[in-house]
Amino acid sequence: MIRKIGWSVLFIAFAFVGLCATIFWRADMSMAHLASNAAASAQVMTGHSGIAIAQAAAITDTDSITQTEALSDTDAATETNTITETDVSTETNATSETEAITETEAITTEEPVSVTAPITRAAPASARLIGAVGTIDLTTKYQVVLDASGKISDVNVEVGDKVSEGDLLVALDTTDLQAGVKKAEMSLETARLAFEELSKGVDPSDIALAEAQLMQASETLTKTMQGPTDDEFKAAESSSAAAWAAYNDLKAGPTASKKIQAQAALKQAQLTLQEAQRAYDKISWQPDAGTSSEGATLQKATIDYEAAQAAYDDLIKPATTADLQSALSAAYSAQNALQLLKDKPTAGDVGEAKANVAVAQATLEKTKQGPTKADLRTSEIAVESALIDLEQARKDLNNAQLKAPLSGTILAINVEPGQVSSSGDVAVVMADTSKIKLVVNVEQKDISQIKVGQEAEISIYALPGESFKGVVEKIAPMSSSTQSFVGFPVTLRFTDSDMSAVIPGMTASATFTGNVASR
Repeated sequence: MIRKIGWSVLFIAFAFVGLCATIFWRADMSMAHLASNAAASAQVMTGHSGIAIAQAAAITDTDSITQTEALSDTDAATETNTITETDVSTETNATSETEAITETEAITTEEPVSVTAPITRAAPASARLIGAVGTIDLTTKYQVVLDASGKISDVNVEVGDKVSEGDLLVALDTTDLQAGVKKAEMSLETARLAFEELSKGVDPSDIALAEAQLMQASETLTKTMQGPTDDEFKAAESSSAAAWAAYNDLKAGPTASKKIQAQAALKQAQLTLQEAQRAYDKISWQPDAGTSSEGATLQKATIDYEAAQAAYDDLIKPATTADLQSALSAAYSAQNALQLLKDKPTAGDVGEAKANVAVAQATLEKTKQGPTKADLRTSEIAVESALIDLEQARKDLNNAQLKAPLSGTILAINVEPGQVSSSGDVAVVMADTSKIKLVVNVEQKDISQIKVGQEAEISIYALPGESFKGVVEKIAPMSSSTQSFVGFPVTLRFTDSDMSAVIPGMTASATFTGNVASR
């Protein structure tokens, strides 16, 4: 009896301990359930995509499944099916990731629960949001080039100025350009006069001139074939003899008779000078002595004496090497001329004379025929070429003023007054700052989901709270890879009407959607 009472007490004690353990275990599960719900709510509030919502749904389902342990097998299966349907709905509407989500991940109890097999589903890729960051830039920059060469005279703009289409940006010095126009006008006038003269036909004076040239050429041929005359021979021989005589005299020096003659002339000039000096001395006290006849005689006598003295000094002075070389060269030249005259006519002289006759004859015949069609066309081409040169000169003068091709803002100026620039040099860089674009780098794992025409939401960091619309306009065919990031540049075109607050250089982010806009 006592043994039975002991076993009963022991059984009751074990039951009491089990009851207490069950109560504490249910209290712990209730606290876990509340903590899980709070975490799920926080994730839903802060998540960028739908992953947090799906996780919260999974945790809620797990808690509900835990509660089925007290139910019967049939009831547990029924509730599990209901929970599975709810979870499928939650995954379809809220999930934006492609990773698999298992409904039973949050179940922490080790007690067997009557539930269905775990279900794994992939979220559709078309619903996932893709984001990328980039910089706002100008759509197009215009390089305004010079169309003429010259010196820069004025720069009428500064960097940052807003200009309208047609405003003057840079001016060239037009001095040389105006001279070029004047020269081209004169060339055109000359070409026109030549064409008009050629178009008149044959001029009798031209024929007469051609006949005279032919006659002269014929006479030269006849004279060349006859050879030099006796008078020409005698003149050449005399010149040669005189040249050699002068050389020999210079080399030998003056003769005694020439010295005596020079001394006599010098003595006579000296006596004449002395006599004129005495006559002048007699009247030298008179005020007009310098203008008297005695004064004039004295002056002439002085000049004659000095000339005689110079002649005598030159006569007795020995010849220099240079004088001898010059005299010898003159003698050889005269001798060679005489020899050439004796050898005439040569075959070359006769041939040249005959050729001149032939040319004169052809010129006369062409002159009588008048201008040909080819001559007229050549003259006409000369006129057209001169006209083109004039048009280009006027164009260069007009291009001396560089004007804005569009309305926009000056971004850079590459010239300054006084600088010499050439045609084709970039003088100014400008752009329409209202036409902008956004270029972002999309990760390589996402680029396959970006299409031309796809819409995007754009947020600009400098304009918090504002949102803009954009459309994909271009996708780069190559990546802009770095050591830590591989991305593809994607260009977006803004579709908003008011972009006045957006400035090139601002940083912005784009979130792409699945919609494709009509282009």
